[in-house]
Amino acid sequence: MKIERFNSDFGNSTNNFLVDSYYFEIPTCVVEISKEKAESHFTNTVDEVQDLLDRLLISTTIDDVERYFLVGKLAEDNPYSNSHVGKMHDKINSVIPLAVFLAGVAYYHKIKNDDGENVAEIEIDNMKMMLPIWLLKKEDKFSIGQTKMSNRFLGEHTVRLMTSGMETELTVKVKNSKCYIESEVARWALKYKMINDKEKNATAIQKRVESRKFDDNETVLVDVGGGSTDAVLLTKGLNTPVSKDSFQVIQITPFLGRLEKLLKEKLIEYFTDLRSLEKFIVANYKNQKFILRNQNTGDKYDLTEPIVDMLKEYAELLVYKVMEPFNNNSKGVLKFIYFGGEAPILSPYIKESVKKLTNEEIMENNHHFLGELLEDDKSEIFKPAARTINLASLEILSLNERKSI
Repeated sequence: MKIERFNSDFGNSTNNFLVDSYYFEIPTCVVEISKEKAESHFTNTVDEVQDLLDRLLISTTIDDVERYFLVGKLAEDNPYSNSHVGKMHDKINSVIPLAVFLAGVAYYHKIKNDDGENVAEIEIDNMKMMLPIWLLKKEDKFSIGQTKMSNRFLGEHTVRLMTSGMETELTVKVKNSKCYIESEVARWALKYKMINDKEKNATAIQKRVESRKFDDNETVLVDVGGGSTDAVLLTKGLNTPVSKDSFQVIQITPFLGRLEKLLKEKLIEYFTDLRSLEKFIVANYKNQKFILRNQNTGDKYDLTEPIVDMLKEYAELLVYKVMEPFNNNSKGVLKFIYFGGEAPILSPYIKESVKKLTNEEIMENNHHFLGELLEDDKSEIFKPAARTINLASLEILSLNERKSI
């Protein structure tokens, strides 16, 4: 099998993949287990390939040692599955991105493999990924960290899919690999969109009309993730940052870490683990009411107050930390664009906090949220959401490379 474009966003909550225009997600839950536990894990076979994404068990050889991993939803209930959320996650050295990548390749091979072969070779022409600013700033130059990350995937890997009924052995060869800067790379999907050109029967890259709002102002991109929050100051027209100082790491507790604290201190009797609390908030944040219903007993619990209090407190500190490093150094009116996996959850509280620090007019004119910013276009392919805009940018860059070749 040959893959032309393998775009990866290794998030702290969810891993998002766009592989030759096919999109899928894998929760960031990885647990290493013994060979014995791996070989006896399944009691029943998985018959439908559509169910595989929830049943990923792989082995791979790292430094000449075969290691075994539960990946994604299969690992969610394991007490060790969220070991990375309470601190900054070093994706360069962590085994988690590599394990999820290989599991993702195995899943993609199964979902696209019509002839059912169980031993195969996968060749990936171009792989793209990203690293957060805080991790790149640890190096003397960003390029050093980017090269370290891209080199982890470059070359040959072996992976054995051990899911019962789906057993497969793959050799994965990555020919080219490149790592970009999280949050900064999003400017590509803010300036451009991928559309279906029916006349040419091809995908075309087109300038976004809505990007004109930022032609005359410097703009701060705020990427609110589960593990870290980055902010980057772009020059006018959503163009390249000027210097290393344009990239800021927001010194705030990781959102997932703060959520885990809320679970332990106030909600431990209602949720068995962090992921179930996170899913509950994601399912209910739009109306800002958090009512937990027991589907077996019919009991209802109103958890709105502790959850909203936490979100408000987090948003208030976040806004202060985001605005403070840029306000004194800007040459004119600054615009802000908020995105990232946690931005939709926090958006109403971010708006409240901006109004409190400034006023309503400044909030309305200068602070933008991705879901409200991008216009609907039926011809657009893969319209980015707050949690997929970085991935959409990687796809635009991949398509541009193909065009230039």
